[in-house]
Amino acid sequence: MKYRLNKLKILHYLFKAVILLLIGHVFAIFLRLKTSGLEEKIPRLIIKLFDFNLETNLPTYFSSLVLLINGFLLMIIGSAHKKTNKKFYYWYGLAVVFCFLSLDEMVQIHEQLNAPMGAILKTKGILYFSWFIPYIIIMIIMGIAYFKFMMRLPKDVLKLFILAGVLFVSGAVGMEALSGMHAEIHGFDNITYYIMYTIEELLEMSGAIVFLYALLHYITKEFKNFEVMFKPKTKKTLKEA
Repeated sequence: MKYRLNKLKILHYLFKAVILLLIGHVFAIFLRLKTSGLEEKIPRLIIKLFDFNLETNLPTYFSSLVLLINGFLLMIIGSAHKKTNKKFYYWYGLAVVFCFLSLDEMVQIHEQLNAPMGAILKTKGILYFSWFIPYIIIMIIMGIAYFKFMMRLPKDVLKLFILAGVLFVSGAVGMEALSGMHAEIHGFDNITYYIMYTIEELLEMSGAIVFLYALLHYITKEFKNFEVMFKPKTKKTLKEA
């Protein structure tokens, strides 16, 4: 069976999923504000399943899966370029980054850096969540290393890459910094903080989805008539066995 990639349909379904997750998240926040939440069984379950700020729940799995798919698509592009003797290692490098981001999203590696970084640098205010300091340094280094690579991309793909990067970094770093500054003064259990981390996660999800769309666009543009093929298993005859 053969299927042609319909990138717009994929984009449509992914953002539909984000909207459904957002509805569940808003209801979870409502339960946090209106009930004892963590003491009552059903509200506790809904909050656990949908709250964007909690680990190992539906939003986390969704974000991690989108990032992992990005890593897989980058590997496909890299492999295709390798076969045609084009520069492929940049794509493999990005694939490793996105696989790490997927793992990080699932197990929250970055949050483990908060305590040691805060203790070493005595961070506060906009750097209250200090985990993103080493991430920013790595991002700057990658930006320098990948500059020529980015400039060689088709203009429409480059614009999508930049849009995806701006969305993702605005959430992961920008909103994280602002919410940390707010949490240091007002704490975590208030509606303003809930709104801030909601925007943060929406920006991250949107950035990952736009990047996925950009990769699909690049694949259909660079590799004409790209198709996904599924080969059904054939039953072995007695002779073959």
